[in-house]
Amino acid sequence: MHQESKHIHILIADDEALARKRIVKFLSEGGINGTFTEASSGKETLSYIKNQEIDLVFLDIKMTDMSGFEVIQQLPEDKIPMIIFVTAFYVFAVKAFVLQAIDFLLKPYKKVRFYEALDRGLKQLKLEQQHLFQHKVSKLIQSIEGIDPLASKTAIVTSYIDTLVLKSKKKYSFLKVDDIKYIQSASYYAEIYTKTQERHVHRISMTELTTKLDPQLFFRINRSVIVHKSCIQEIISEGVGDYSVIMNDTTSFVLSKKYKLEFLKHMGIK
Repeated sequence: MHQESKHIHILIADDEALARKRIVKFLSEGGINGTFTEASSGKETLSYIKNQEIDLVFLDIKMTDMSGFEVIQQLPEDKIPMIIFVTAFYVFAVKAFVLQAIDFLLKPYKKVRFYEALDRGLKQLKLEQQHLFQHKVSKLIQSIEGIDPLASKTAIVTSYIDTLVLKSKKKYSFLKVDDIKYIQSASYYAEIYTKTQERHVHRISMTELTTKLDPQLFFRINRSVIVHKSCIQEIISEGVGDYSVIMNDTTSFVLSKKYKLEFLKHMGIK
């Protein structure tokens, strides 16, 4: 990175403190001539952008109080700063960003990738392409969320991951969720079994997983098990309203009463 002569104001919007600190560190190491402000929520992000002259924002797509999309929706088009979107997983929106030539960082990203995105944002600022970028972002948000421009500013996008980021010591690996056969809980961890007979251990709760996985493909059938629809071989009625779910590797799971009605209805069983 070379140092920019123009002083710029950069906002880092992410609900994870470590993620914000990492960006600040990279910016400092890159010799950027600027002021770096941190926002830990969507509400804070909106306040900074509306009340300060922000040139560039590193915007986390999923924050605890609102999504990055919702932040943009609540801004007038002429107040949208240059944005580098940041996300922890692939969703259809990220693919749309690529098609629209709007940059993003996929966590965990490397320093080289960070500087590529930053250089791109700085070049657009230098070329004074702000108006073009603002219009592009506004159109993109409308197309992603499938809403009328006059619709509610708080419309929520439902998006599900297609890749799980797995960490082992200092190594990160990427598992396509469509390769998952079933998941079993093990204390604070999830044991993930794949179609290729692999087993991965991931620190995440079953409840959190159910919010990330597409409910048209993955079903929680009891407190401890989530299964992929395509890997179900058969469902057996055990009598008195009890059912067993048999996977195509012959593993058998009990279908609990809590999840029975919704699961059977989706599978077309009355």
